[in-house]
Amino acid sequence: MSRLVGFLVAGALGLAGCSLFQKGSDSVTAEQLARIPADQLGPVNEARTELQKAADEVARRDGTLQSSQNEVEVAKQELNVANAQLDQTKALLNQANFDRNSEEGLKAARAQTVNQAKQEEAQAHVSAANAAVDLGKAQKQEAEALRNLAQAKLDLTAGEALKASGDPSGKDVNIDSMRSKVADRSKQVEQARNDVAKLQTQAERERAAWQVANQHLNEVRGIGGAPH
Repeated sequence: MSRLVGFLVAGALGLAGCSLFQKGSDSVTAEQLARIPADQLGPVNEARTELQKAADEVARRDGTLQSSQNEVEVAKQELNVANAQLDQTKALLNQANFDRNSEEGLKAARAQTVNQAKQEEAQAHVSAANAAVDLGKAQKQEAEALRNLAQAKLDLTAGEALKASGDPSGKDVNIDSMRSKVADRSKQVEQARNDVAKLQTQAERERAAWQVANQHLNEVRGIGGAPH
């Protein structure tokens, strides 16, 4: 039975690159945990599962953030192209006016209208992509705060299990300190959630503006649709 407990502990130690049971009075060591009877480890294993879920969410949010950052680069490239096209049509329009070529001037004016709309749409895309990055960073920070809270809850659960087991080493565990850490990290989660809510509103506003700009561009071109 002690070997089974040791196996469970070893599995816990590798989660998400975290040291689950660090040294100190506000944590439980692997050696201490191994002294808890296996039939009393249910709550600890449940807390460990929640920590793994939280660590997985951090990884997922990191991937989402990377995608948003890639979109910013794409949007910037689109803006550079739109700026170049607009400069080109401005030059053509100026030349047509100088040459008093009304036909070429009309063509250049129509092209300028389209390219102006392209530039506005590209700029709106950049703004929307940057807002998505800001939101993604906040969402990752929220996920990290939740992971840290799950870590603190796991430490507390393990400490309570050690004390309940009656093992003498339980007297070295500071349950009050563990509870204080859980409370502190709960506050950090709440703050992170508030930050996400604010940036979510901004990201939605910027994306709506991008959709309006895209619709205007399509109207200028004579087609319909909006970015997804």
